[in-house]
Amino acid sequence: MADVFSREKRREIMSRIHQPTRLETEVHRWLESEGIPHEMYPKVEGRPDVRIVLPDGSDIFVFIDGCFWHMCPKHYRRPKTNTEFWIKHIEEAEARRREMRARLPYCWVRIWECEVRDGSYKRLILSLVGRERW
Repeated sequence: MADVFSREKRREIMSRIHQPTRLETEVHRWLESEGIPHEMYPKVEGRPDVRIVLPDGSDIFVFIDGCFWHMCPKHYRRPKTNTEFWIKHIEEAEARRREMRARLPYCWVRIWECEVRDGSYKRLILSLVGRERW
């Protein structure tokens, strides 16, 4: 059966659906356990994964990025197949992110997949919200 929506409309509809990743869920649960006020997937330009609300009324916007998709400096390896496509795709995405960060007046924090896996992101967030626990 043919889709009742155009390709563009279907893309728009599907872009609104978000299932939390395992990494996002892990960070969310940790923030809850620490009692750190936060909101998942705030409706602001740039589409961060988490908004942490600080006591002074300011916000920190957190992006939880995969090592491959966002070119982690420690773990990214260029793909061996379809190389031209992937290099162009990833570099264009990174250029968009740099432009967005320069344009939008947010406090941005990037947490890498590897930092969630090893737990090192916790120290960063605690220092940002003014809590030293370790």
